[in-house]
Amino acid sequence: MKLWFSLVLVATVLCVHWVQGRVNDVRVEITEQDEQTPILDDALIQRINSQDLPWTAGRNRRFERISVADAKRMMGTRPMDTEARQKLEKMRIGRPKPSTQKSKKGPVKFPVNFDSKTQWPGCVHAVLDQGQCGSCWAFGATEALSDRFCIASNGTVNVVLSPESLVSCDWEGNFGCDGGIPQLAWEYMEWAGVLTLTCFPYTAGDGNAPPCATSCENQNEPYKSYYAKEFSTHEYWTAWEIQNAIYNDGPVEGTLEVYSDFIQYTSGVYVLASNATDLGGHAIKMTGWGHDTKSGLDYWIVQNSWGTDWGMNGMFWIQRGVDMCGIDSGATAGYASV
Repeated sequence: MKLWFSLVLVATVLCVHWVQGRVNDVRVEITEQDEQTPILDDALIQRINSQDLPWTAGRNRRFERISVADAKRMMGTRPMDTEARQKLEKMRIGRPKPSTQKSKKGPVKFPVNFDSKTQWPGCVHAVLDQGQCGSCWAFGATEALSDRFCIASNGTVNVVLSPESLVSCDWEGNFGCDGGIPQLAWEYMEWAGVLTLTCFPYTAGDGNAPPCATSCENQNEPYKSYYAKEFSTHEYWTAWEIQNAIYNDGPVEGTLEVYSDFIQYTSGVYVLASNATDLGGHAIKMTGWGHDTKSGLDYWIVQNSWGTDWGMNGMFWIQRGVDMCGIDSGATAGYASV
């Protein structure tokens, strides 16, 4: 117990230090060796499983025949830096001033375990796969808004929104398969909206985004955009704020820094292992939290966008309350416009 706790403490310090220092970087450097090196690493898996960590590593079928370079290109979350904030203010020129509406007040103490899937049955939609495109920022945004539409409407608006709408259409500070900023994605969904996945299917998984759709692929479906409520987008910078947002309104889009060990994750509460290398920033959908009695760790319940052949059928747990790899800060969500 003392061994893995010490490893968790060291990993947390290293992970948080690196994330806080990442201000103007866009992508982690990709080398020629990265192009030739498989991301699945049996030696790394063996080292992880020998460290007595609270999680298990293995070969995830999703990343077979994927190189380190390919994995780095999937990490498409860019930082909300000064330039991005200036872009955000520019996008708001000519629009009404933001409301002063505050986040809903949460309980003094949250339940030990909370899962949006059980709290709102049928409203947390299935795991998707971004493919070989740095579009995680778009998946996290549209997936969270899809769930929030269902929750806010008591199930009457139950649609899966299209990440392709953001990848192909949102160029207001975002860059398609080359990455994007979650906060700007939510701002775009406030004023431009997004189509459903059946109207505009996701085809950018090969790294090439199609043009922005002007009609539905399914001709029987009306060309209709779904919006985040105007000026409802919030950024959440503490674990409590994220819990409060999920508890009241459903899943949020979160961000974290991904390391090579994370690719090998199969189950348990993820904490950064020693000697893992950085791959880049990633966006995901945070759906709840819990407490692991075996390790004694609090954790987040998170839905990834790497399909069901990774992790726990596309899901993972990660330590909560210590800002493990930045997961406790930099989350974003807005309300559904119902």
